[in-house]
Amino acid sequence: MRILATGSAGMLGSALVPALMRAGHGVVATDIDLTDPQPWGPTGPTLGHLDVRDRGQVRHTMAAEQPDIVLHLAAETSLEVSDADPDHAYLTNTVATKYVAQQARSAGIPIVYISTAGVFDGQKATAYTEFDRPNPINTYGASKHEGELLVAATVPQHFIIRAGWMVGGGRMKDHKFVSRIVDQVRDGADTIYAVTDKLGTPTYAPDFSSCLLGLLDSKVYGTYHMACGGEGSRYDVAAHLLDVLGRTDIELVPVTSEHFADEFPSPRPPSEIMRNLVLDLQGMNTMRPWRVALAEYLQAEFPDLVRASRVA
Repeated sequence: MRILATGSAGMLGSALVPALMRAGHGVVATDIDLTDPQPWGPTGPTLGHLDVRDRGQVRHTMAAEQPDIVLHLAAETSLEVSDADPDHAYLTNTVATKYVAQQARSAGIPIVYISTAGVFDGQKATAYTEFDRPNPINTYGASKHEGELLVAATVPQHFIIRAGWMVGGGRMKDHKFVSRIVDQVRDGADTIYAVTDKLGTPTYAPDFSSCLLGLLDSKVYGTYHMACGGEGSRYDVAAHLLDVLGRTDIELVPVTSEHFADEFPSPRPPSEIMRNLVLDLQGMNTMRPWRVALAEYLQAEFPDLVRASRVA
């Protein structure tokens, strides 16, 4: 297929675009950030500029490229930015999604919309499935959920895919929780703090990409959860990271979210644990346990830290 991908220069795109190419698909990769025009190397596609918040740009790009499917990754993912500027969040995550979905409908092609576990309020005692009702508690989650509703109502052939705590991207693209811990290790920290009162399910970008390829081939449209197996707190993720690196010399201190309230004031669901129930029922769940995936990520992307820890 010829795939038009928005927001390709981010963490997920760094894994997904190469996976699509290896599978034989043609990828038209776009983003608003063209700082690195060939982030996948000389054999990968050159990034083209597309601001999905501009209805005219979306219409022009779709007409010019004539894709077989649209993969909509572009989003504002910062909870703090979204709460501080709701207009920006809804323009980027909701209105822009409407533009992309409407053009997909006009062209008669499917759309893949990447959403989030953040559409839930976190009050459920067990893992969220695709059959649970979303109830977001912050602007980011609300704007992404509205995007889900627009996609479902606009494009009959759609994939709405909710990811968990994204892991991947390496040193250049990873700006999430794992990267924060890795940076502290690299900077020589002897004490690291991690919260115990926020639960979730990490999602390893390469595993996500492989599982998504299976869905694209199947054409079994619908809403899916796509997270790694298992669950844990931020503290559990940090503990496993330090264990993989062999850093028994670093003290990991359990704290509550209040410890980081000044830096991260936006409300977060106490639980974002998801189960890939629909994938399980369809025999299409290829996501590995998060501890296995995280170990692979650290060994592949941060081998200098792994080697250093083993020598130490």
